[in-house]
Amino acid sequence: MKPELRQFGSLTAEDLERVPVWLACHIADYDEAWYDETDEETFRPYSGSLPMSPGDEMYLVKATATLAGGSTLPGCLTPATGNDLGLAQPQVFIGGRMFAFWGGGAGIPQQERDEFYAALGKDPGAVFPLEFTVAAALVQGGVSLQVDGFYRSPDFKAIVVEQ
Repeated sequence: MKPELRQFGSLTAEDLERVPVWLACHIADYDEAWYDETDEETFRPYSGSLPMSPGDEMYLVKATATLAGGSTLPGCLTPATGNDLGLAQPQVFIGGRMFAFWGGGAGIPQQERDEFYAALGKDPGAVFPLEFTVAAALVQGGVSLQVDGFYRSPDFKAIVVEQ
């Protein structure tokens, strides 16, 4: 039976509330009849036991982002070792929209950063540092990740943090 398939960009906070762990099926489900309907951005509900162990697969896991002022936002991330934001790809949900903090080589465009602050009604000092947490009930050992702004790596060596 074909599971629910969702594109990364269409996942919502409600999806992660309903199903707290999603698996990147294009990496894991080569032998499934519906595999050709997927691409690198397709996820399905994780059907294994919890807490899960990240292992070799790619997952999106429900997270909570706590702003500098103490308020929280729903979010998600990919469990990664250490504080590697390039692997973790932390995201928050505000008003039905997903906002990212890792922008790769190009970074997060200024317009998107401005839209993030406008959606929150806060300035950078009231937002950062953000603390992302994933409950140990979902991922073995839990996850804690600090985000100090919007990250980019122009040469894929050095990391630049912008607000």
